[in-house]
Amino acid sequence: MQSDRNAIPYYLVLRTDCPPYVLNADRHVLRREASLLLRAFARARGAPTSIADDAWNDFSGSESISLLERMEMRAYALVRGAESEHQLRLLAAL
Repeated sequence: MQSDRNAIPYYLVLRTDCPPYVLNADRHVLRREASLLLRAFARARGAPTSIADDAWNDFSGSESISLLERMEMRAYALVRGAESEHQLRLLAAL
């Protein structure tokens, strides 16, 4: 059984004075909350990423995030591409 790519958290975005965003691979919001375990995983194993490029325009526009604010936000890529189905299911459970 293959994991549903749309349900796997690929990104964690931390925005000042707002709840964090958990996004799927297409940068669609899965939820506007993140467990302490997911936050710890992101900081320890996730790759810091920028949301200042064109790939993030739809997400930023839908959340009314200015270009200046985008440059100051912290974001982590949670999936690197070599994860097993089991690892992806565990990540989805965080």
